[in-house]
Amino acid sequence: MDVSRGIAGPARSPVVPHRSAGEARKPCASIVVGSHNRLAHLCELLERFLAQDVADFEVIVIEQSTVSTADQRRRLAELARDPRIRIHPRPPLGGAGARNEGCRLARADIIVAFDDDDLPASTRWLATLLRNFDDPRCLGVSGRHILENGPNPPYASMAKARRRVLSYSPLMWQRCFPRSDVRSDRIQNLMGGNSAVRRSVLERCGLWDAFARCENENSLWFRLRRRIEPGEYLVFDPEATMIRRLDVDGGMAKRKLGVFGFGWAMFEYFHKIIGYYHPARFLALYPIYFGFYFWVICTWTWNESARYRGKHVRALATLAGFALAQPVSWTVWMARLAIDRLRNGPAPRETEFRPYPGGVAPASISTSSSGEAIAAGDLTVAM
Repeated sequence: MDVSRGIAGPARSPVVPHRSAGEARKPCASIVVGSHNRLAHLCELLERFLAQDVADFEVIVIEQSTVSTADQRRRLAELARDPRIRIHPRPPLGGAGARNEGCRLARADIIVAFDDDDLPASTRWLATLLRNFDDPRCLGVSGRHILENGPNPPYASMAKARRRVLSYSPLMWQRCFPRSDVRSDRIQNLMGGNSAVRRSVLERCGLWDAFARCENENSLWFRLRRRIEPGEYLVFDPEATMIRRLDVDGGMAKRKLGVFGFGWAMFEYFHKIIGYYHPARFLALYPIYFGFYFWVICTWTWNESARYRGKHVRALATLAGFALAQPVSWTVWMARLAIDRLRNGPAPRETEFRPYPGGVAPASISTSSSGEAIAAGDLTVAM
């Protein structure tokens, strides 16, 4: 399996059968990519997609960049000449919002989610992901993540990782372990990237709650848990491998948040996502969630934050200060949630899937975040 940064030789583009303008046969898969200020990495990703062994697919890019160069835009326009690449400029929508917009534009019955800073590990990636849907009971699949220059083995306890991959804890916290190496059809959720889901799941359960800034994939899977039928399942397939690249500039820059910025985002997630979908559990265990919340802040600060990772003294001092301030900040944020609820009403939920007819957005929605002139409707790239 090729897990290098590049695929040897130029990107291979399998021949796509010519269709007249009147033909509208569905592609086998719609790959949805939200992109924000990462055009160079996006272009590299699109080259990888065009090198896939599967030919009959489409790529829907929700392009939200506010910073780019002429060379980057020119390269993107060249790639968009391939009819499978569909570029849709939008103002910044956030991770879940961009994914939702891509799903509304998708034409296929299988919708694949991928992040703009990652890469398929081989030319067989898409075919491997899609073969899981040969079983009509399979509703969705999540593939394996490989970190560039990551540790081997990726987890201290591979047995625990294999047992808990993509499950929920008793507190309904997502246990990811996406670098596990054993297939499992007992998973309870999918990752936000390198995953695929049937369109029928969105028709049944809706889309992702777009206001969530962290852990934004879980709202849909919480809804699916209530509606999944006997015999249906989600699967983790480690052979569908993605190269995960960390600390790439652009995107939502979650790892560059300060501890209080991340703390507010997680506070909001606890109350608006976990508390909304599991209210009895959340209220009954509220003191435990208070302590668990601090553990989440600690692990993020120590392991993921670009500001504090590797700076142990600074991290410890920051966490000590946060621990002292947590009761006050918790009270202030609770008041903030209450005021927001009084002013704006309940948080909007994406409980219905309303796709655009024919995968074409209304002209009024096709607007550019950077102010560059673009045409209405489905577009390639503004130059």
